[in-house]
Amino acid sequence: MSSSPARLPNAEFEHLVRAAKERHNLSDIIGRHTALKARGRSEKVGLCPFHKERTPSFEVNDTKGQYYCHGCGKSGDAITFLMEGEGMTFREAYEALAGDAFPIIDEAERVRRKEEDDRRLAERVELAKSIWADSVPPQGTPVEVYLRSRGITMDLPDTVRFVMTPRWRNLETGEVGRDIPAMVCAMQDNSDDVVGVQCVFLEDGGRRKYSRLRSDGSVAKAKLTFGKLVGAAIRLGPVAERIIYCEGPEDGLTLAQLLPGQSVWVSCGTAVMPRMKFPREVRSLILAGDNNEAGRKAVVAARITHSSNGLLVEEVYPDPPFKDWNDQLMGVRS
Repeated sequence: MSSSPARLPNAEFEHLVRAAKERHNLSDIIGRHTALKARGRSEKVGLCPFHKERTPSFEVNDTKGQYYCHGCGKSGDAITFLMEGEGMTFREAYEALAGDAFPIIDEAERVRRKEEDDRRLAERVELAKSIWADSVPPQGTPVEVYLRSRGITMDLPDTVRFVMTPRWRNLETGEVGRDIPAMVCAMQDNSDDVVGVQCVFLEDGGRRKYSRLRSDGSVAKAKLTFGKLVGAAIRLGPVAERIIYCEGPEDGLTLAQLLPGQSVWVSCGTAVMPRMKFPREVRSLILAGDNNEAGRKAVVAARITHSSNGLLVEEVYPDPPFKDWNDQLMGVRS
């Protein structure tokens, strides 16, 4: 039996869990439950194993070791899938990954993937930096129209701007789509550098989000992230002893408006909430989650991780009739 990572120092614990996950392709684990077809170099798609559907909306990325369903919102990594999809405990999931239950990636392939991952990440960060460099302050732009329509009346922070940029890019061929107006939010890591951006694409002069049906009947994303996600956040306030941490820029701006003087930071996706590395000046977190299953699970996972790293953690949610913080501000009941 493989040694358990329990009761180890945090750094060693995280290293063991990460190493166990990196031994396998996530698609080999999930592929036992649903048929997956390749889309691109490292991504595969299929019918979601968590809910019934006719059109594939479930994505598995072997490079990132993450899965996400655009239909039901389920997301996570190999540990999460084994716990939720196969009913394992955390220890059982770890031991399955650390053992020989699944096909193992050989060491040479792992090194090659690591080098390729580093190269791709550098490309993505450079792309994000170029998008941010093209952006301008939001005053008088569709971004201001959009946010005012969402009840955001506060002065906007410097990390929220306007840009004209393509939604679609092919980094292999250099092909890009047409420019579309977008709210662009800077993502910073502990170096304080902009290492990523989240774009909320807009139409009709900012009066609504971008909306289009794909040929397969699925809905194209209005919100896309470029650059580095893990370990980076949209900072709507400065580094502080206490940070209010949520998912989604609209919710973040809502909380910043409702709680002036508090520093609000935003995660770009529920799956990365537990993976944020906060500066050492941060002593406590208020995790402001959404009122749905995905939001609450993300908060629980983040609370466990960040409290184990020595932070004082609280969690709060909108009032029960409302799905998220912006809905509560706007009075939109779910």
